[in-house]
Amino acid sequence: MENNLIIIPSRMESKRLPGKPLLDIEGIPMVIRVAKQAIKSNSGLVYIACCDEEVYKTAKNYGINVIMTNPNHSSGTDRIYEAFKNINNTKKIDTIINLQGDMPTILSSTISNLVKLKKTIPSDIFTLVNEINDEDEKLDKDTVKVALSFNKSKRYGKALYFSRSLIPYGEGPVYHHIGVYAYSKESLEKFINLKPSKLEKRESLEQLRALEANMDIKVGIVEDSPIGVDNLADFNKACDYIKNNKI
Repeated sequence: MENNLIIIPSRMESKRLPGKPLLDIEGIPMVIRVAKQAIKSNSGLVYIACCDEEVYKTAKNYGINVIMTNPNHSSGTDRIYEAFKNINNTKKIDTIINLQGDMPTILSSTISNLVKLKKTIPSDIFTLVNEINDEDEKLDKDTVKVALSFNKSKRYGKALYFSRSLIPYGEGPVYHHIGVYAYSKESLEKFINLKPSKLEKRESLEQLRALEANMDIKVGIVEDSPIGVDNLADFNKACDYIKNNKI
């Protein structure tokens, strides 16, 4: 645990859902719910990396570690890297986890599974997927899909491509990418120093920057899929799920 650092990037500015991190779900702000699940996972030191005074004060009020970052970052990965560089006593940290703050239904076990994957196999970057069973979700551009090449046990795979389109074509399972990543210090620094790639800009998916630079991304398969909140409909869905499942 002591060698892992979980950073949750957060900013209030959102085109489709302003003030998203602090939206109330059953009495608890969204980003705080995510942080509580990260703490519950017992997978590492947890920090919220924000650029808004409201988020900073809210995290402090809940007793959660928080650090202010530059408001002009173009991605969450840039934000977590700045946070990592500025958090005290990170010399022993060898794994940095980028956990999205807009997944309020994420389970602590999902975070633990990512950490276990990184300990199991070598790679530059680690992330998670689950199988999509809903046909509408397969066609939803807000649901990022992954084409995978599996190992023999089919417990994990190598990411070949990420897309908002339905991939791969034809019969067979389709996998939904869960927006959580684990990096070594070296791989995070390498990624940060890469320029945004053509495919990244075209798909609006920064993980394609890594693939175009021949960085290896290993992918673990989990059964649960947290609801990513991109709009009001997603928010209402997450609220209903949390209320009904008491998480």
